[in-house]
Amino acid sequence: MLKPAYDKLLVLALATPVLVLTVLLARSPSKGDGGGVTPQFWAERRAAARIEARLTHPEADKYRPRVSSGGCPVPPEPIPLKELAKLEEVGDWGGIAAAYALQGEWNQAASFLERMPASPNRDSDLAAVHLARGAHEQALRLLDAVLAAHPKHAQALWNRALVLQEMGLTMKASETYEQVATLNEQGWGRDAHAHALALREETLERARKWKGARDATLALMEDPRAPLPLEEARQQPGVVRQSFYDVVRSAQSKERALALLPLAQELDRLQGGSTLGDYVRKVATRDFTRRAPLAKGYAELVRTQGPVPEALLETLRASSEDDLFAGALLRTRGNAMGYVADAVERGRRQQDPWFNFYLEREQARKETADGEWWKAEQRLFSALQRCREGAFSAGCVELELRLGILYAGLRRLTEAEQHARTGWTWARQLREWELELTSLENLTHIARDRGDFSSARAYVEEWSARGGRKGASLTCYWPQIHLAHIHYLDMRPEDARRALEAATACPSAPLDVVFGATFAEMARARPAPGDAEQLRQVLAATRVSNPTPGDAVYAHYIEGRFALDREHAQGQALLERVISDAQKLPRADTMARESWTLSYSSLVTDAGRTGDYPRVLELMAAQLGTSVPERCALAAAVHHERAVVVARGPQGQVEGAYEGNRQEPFSRSPTSKLVPEKLRQVLRGCERVDVLAWAPVFGRTDLLPPDMAWSFRMGKTAQPRTASSGRRLVVSSVEAPSLLQLPRLPSWTPSPEPEPTPPELLSGSEATPSRVLSSMADATEIEIHAHGISDPALSDASLVVLSPEGNGRYALTADIVRQQKLAGAPLVFLAACSAGRLASSSTHEPFSLPAAFIDAGARAVLASTVDIPDAAGRFFDGVRQRIRAGSTPAVALRDERQKWLARDSRNAWTQFVLLVETSQ
Repeated sequence: MLKPAYDKLLVLALATPVLVLTVLLARSPSKGDGGGVTPQFWAERRAAARIEARLTHPEADKYRPRVSSGGCPVPPEPIPLKELAKLEEVGDWGGIAAAYALQGEWNQAASFLERMPASPNRDSDLAAVHLARGAHEQALRLLDAVLAAHPKHAQALWNRALVLQEMGLTMKASETYEQVATLNEQGWGRDAHAHALALREETLERARKWKGARDATLALMEDPRAPLPLEEARQQPGVVRQSFYDVVRSAQSKERALALLPLAQELDRLQGGSTLGDYVRKVATRDFTRRAPLAKGYAELVRTQGPVPEALLETLRASSEDDLFAGALLRTRGNAMGYVADAVERGRRQQDPWFNFYLEREQARKETADGEWWKAEQRLFSALQRCREGAFSAGCVELELRLGILYAGLRRLTEAEQHARTGWTWARQLREWELELTSLENLTHIARDRGDFSSARAYVEEWSARGGRKGASLTCYWPQIHLAHIHYLDMRPEDARRALEAATACPSAPLDVVFGATFAEMARARPAPGDAEQLRQVLAATRVSNPTPGDAVYAHYIEGRFALDREHAQGQALLERVISDAQKLPRADTMARESWTLSYSSLVTDAGRTGDYPRVLELMAAQLGTSVPERCALAAAVHHERAVVVARGPQGQVEGAYEGNRQEPFSRSPTSKLVPEKLRQVLRGCERVDVLAWAPVFGRTDLLPPDMAWSFRMGKTAQPRTASSGRRLVVSSVEAPSLLQLPRLPSWTPSPEPEPTPPELLSGSEATPSRVLSSMADATEIEIHAHGISDPALSDASLVVLSPEGNGRYALTADIVRQQKLAGAPLVFLAACSAGRLASSSTHEPFSLPAAFIDAGARAVLASTVDIPDAAGRFFDGVRQRIRAGSTPAVALRDERQKWLARDSRNAWTQFVLLVETSQ
């Protein structure tokens, strides 16, 4: 019979099923247990350890040499249950977690670590769990926080080195291992030093071989007597081939071209086909009295690595030297879009599949610039497939990276990161050093936009540790200015300030607009003597560089933002001028639009700082293009470390709260804490509440409790048509493109409730973007059942997947919707997964489908900001029926939500349905 105290242990064990057997066995009566586990227990655990990570439990962290098992995995011996029970008896959750972790049983280790309060040791061990699961972002964030407080935390340093190594950031991993070695721990220090040397040498050797192969090939341009790099071609055929094209193009005589034939034939032997040999022979037949001067000019382009003069492009296009024209265009890096079609036509005459992949990349770049991104997407996918089926080369890496850049521009950051990481892996496998650097740059931007600041810093630091690209100024300036911006976004002002000072000290530092924007924010948050003079120099430099209209407006924003806290009236006047000037420029001018948004945000939070809460409501209503609510309204704005929230109660009373020193990025803080309880109480007497908010607050569904009826308010619309004259459009059973690999959704089922007019149904192959957009024009109700694409872990801007057009276009995106005119002022239901998500990088613009529908003329939009079940259609139909019965959309949403939550707790997703409405 069990003792009474054992009942309590059973309750604990039942919370973790794996311990049930442990408790039952370990707590049965026995003699001589003792208060702690035997030394043999930990000795056996360490001897059988199958992990590289270090743990903070003293017994688990004793040095253990790693011994190879010959590649044959051996199942671990079961952990003695009796010893685990002793650890549990004294509440040593860390010890139990360490025992499981040494066995590689990470899920069990995590369950005990998560019971423990946060601490440097707990977080270091939890980072080891994330590392084992491949969750490098979470591991790095935990370890960076530990090391920020305890820079010599041995286990955290070691684990950080492991994370960086797994991410491929070998130079930073090497540096971190060296930091471990300096701690002079027995065994660990020696291993750390050995790891550091191996990683550094492997990385630098890859760089040396790449540079050696490239330089040996390009030497043929300078010295006709230079030996052909045949051995380099055998070791690094991709690098040699890439430079070989430039060497052939630069040949200024028939004899010089034919002298390159043996190298061409060796590369053909290694990579298949006879393309390069045929190319050399063809060049040798050219008239060099005409070609030689052009080849000489091309060789100068290669030597200087400078911009391609338009005059030279025109000269080459007018000539019959197709290869020189195509080669020069590729060196423009996309700045000569008007030449692409001509270059592609001429380039294909070379019949070189390897070279054609670069032409595909340029065509995709032009299609993206023309706004036909879906064509670029399909082109790149198709080219990638062909590239993988042939000789795997640097061209495949270029295509993969271009896909990542395309998706990053579309704010599809999950897909962008996937392709950037694949390109990064391929570049290392192919030992393409320059493409490794390009991959690091792309990953930096994507990680920063996703709010993954620890990874972004690691990528920048790795780029810098590798020496960056040619040019001392760029190698010095680029990492510092990006680190400054990342630190600023991560609410680390001191680190941002130091990085800015380091950027200023770089030789010939450009001190561009990016520098000016970050500097203005840091000078406001952490002022220092001489800031005003330095900013004046930065602004003077940007004006001299002949900026575009949008750049000029942005420079005025920087000036106004800096002045606002120093010369208040002058700062206000400058920012108001920015708003006026930006409104005169096209909305597509991103710099002008960002200036407009940031000026409003600055003025709104400044009004909160001075306690002028009615002014907050007026400014936010003006920014949202809506009327100022006279009662029952909430306005909320966040501008970096500043936040202001204002409530207007049922009697029109106004109360507000201002916070001027936020310590955490808004993306990582609970939105519900933004609105103080006292302001929620002001709104409790309201039947419904209008919420005025811009990015990054717009779109957050936890601003107010689910039992309150509320909606985001933006824009104005005319009175909607009556139900009797209404026209309902339903889009369902979409045939998604095969490249997206999406499952087929269930067919739409009509509501059993009678309808005054049967809905118009677009389904199957008919549900294309053009058909849907055309049918939406005069609809009064729009209901879309389709897949939404976005990041399931972060709030990335979404698109709705429709059936593809003949040209491949399949997406209903915010930018396309915004251009429409919805004359029927429709009520819109987006019954698609995550269709309401706001871009995680959208701190300046509420870039989402609901906002776009409002801009186009919808009177109200409902959409989920999370993934939804198949039954969601019934939920949206219930809201629609309540609205038809006379409820306002906000009340209808609240009431239907409460009904579903009362029915089943698994319907918690209904709390993440977003409602956006216009004012009448």
